[in-house]
Amino acid sequence: MMHSTNQRCNALQSIIGIFLHACNTPEGVLELLAHLGISTSSSTISSAVSNLSKESSAAIRKLGGSLLALYAYDNLDVDFKHLVPTVENPQNTLVHLTTGSLLPLVHNITLEDLDCSKFLWERYQHNFHALPQDIPNIPYEKLLEIHPEVTTGDGLSRRKRFNTWKYLSDLVEFGPPYFRKFRRNVGDPEIIDAIPIVKTSQTPLRTLNISPSSPGTNASALEMFFQQSGIGDPNRTPGVLDPQNHIILISGDLLTLQHLRSLKMTRAEESTSWGQFQFMVPVMGLFHLKMACADAIWRIFIHNTGKSSYPNDLLTHISQIRPKETRKIETKPGFRRMHECIQHVGIVSRLDVWRLAANTRFPGVTTLEEFSKLEPTWDILHEMAVQIASRNPTPSEFSRMHVRKAEERDQQLENTMMREEYFLLYEEISHGLNHGDIGRVETCFVPWMFIFAGCGKHKYAAEMKQYLEDVHFVYPEGLSYVAQILSSIHGDNSFLGLVELSV
Repeated sequence: MMHSTNQRCNALQSIIGIFLHACNTPEGVLELLAHLGISTSSSTISSAVSNLSKESSAAIRKLGGSLLALYAYDNLDVDFKHLVPTVENPQNTLVHLTTGSLLPLVHNITLEDLDCSKFLWERYQHNFHALPQDIPNIPYEKLLEIHPEVTTGDGLSRRKRFNTWKYLSDLVEFGPPYFRKFRRNVGDPEIIDAIPIVKTSQTPLRTLNISPSSPGTNASALEMFFQQSGIGDPNRTPGVLDPQNHIILISGDLLTLQHLRSLKMTRAEESTSWGQFQFMVPVMGLFHLKMACADAIWRIFIHNTGKSSYPNDLLTHISQIRPKETRKIETKPGFRRMHECIQHVGIVSRLDVWRLAANTRFPGVTTLEEFSKLEPTWDILHEMAVQIASRNPTPSEFSRMHVRKAEERDQQLENTMMREEYFLLYEEISHGLNHGDIGRVETCFVPWMFIFAGCGKHKYAAEMKQYLEDVHFVYPEGLSYVAQILSSIHGDNSFLGLVELSV
């Protein structure tokens, strides 16, 4: 018993020692804490860090050498503040680094799925030796056929069925207590193409003293990551593993992907496949896409200088729930704050739609509390939700509303209905991401492409179009499956900032 207690104490001291080392604790403080029995000594900490580094290097080479890994990386900005400025750099204390991680490819992905580098290069539009008939030319209409519409007995489209589920879910979760009894009835919306949940891990890469701000610096960062993994061109670096015809998957945000595509285009004239970066296949991180969706809603309904204020606009609703943050949301809200505003205002708006629907069906009912006292059955609630979702205008109906004469239009109602539709579309893509339903996420791509183009986010629209074309019309079947799996991971590389700085 005493032996196990001592082991736990030693383990705790070691953990505290590593933590103090990560915090750059002065050596004098380390020795004091070691004598007090709180931490291990500075020499023991150094030995532990050295051993951990060796184990980490071995793990990186093992996983990277298997070629069954995804390289995810992002920039990391660190502000090294000091008391006395130096002559060389008197003011700028911000250091730009690159931090990355290796993620193993699970979900029964095999090397055969990745054995297609030459096949993709022959179909690459910037390959000078590619035949014109081999370069894919995908009409826009083909994107609408990726997930064919499946209608049911109620005549609702797939999107309207999701909206029906969302209206019911909000009423049950956030309406009067009576509706909680229907939680089991709500369930989940239909699954289009879900990725199974598999427990995985990550292996941090050594942080690089490189700012990935251009195609050239991204190339340098990738080459150093590959060097850590023990892969490369054996003609240039003896002893490394040649990936040959296997592709290497790289994940990052939109700017990183643009740099990678530009890098591959400028390297097309190189004589070797390694010099051409022929093996590289970028994978879009969809969490950044979700951030772009929230930013698009902010641009359209808040930051839009062409809009006119009216009593029911989005900022008026936000001022009711966040009166002290109205100015912040109006100027630069950030993703988390805007995400919560979309959710909260959307819930309140949908509950108010329920109130109006209840008043229409049961004259005299003016509140949801009065509606709950009537104890409506689940069949009645579902019927009402279908009617609510059916009344939401389709894109073609919105277009017809906008071309009418000004005296025939109710522009405030149109703006409110459009905001409700965008909020529901945001909830749908969020649900698909949170539940790994990549099929549902892809069905949301086309409408979001038009929204992005309409509010000036053309690069995101182009990247989404590129994703759909590559995954469904360019990649072979195995790689298409792999790309869908990896894209369904949100792609939030913020965890990479937690990696130890080993510059």
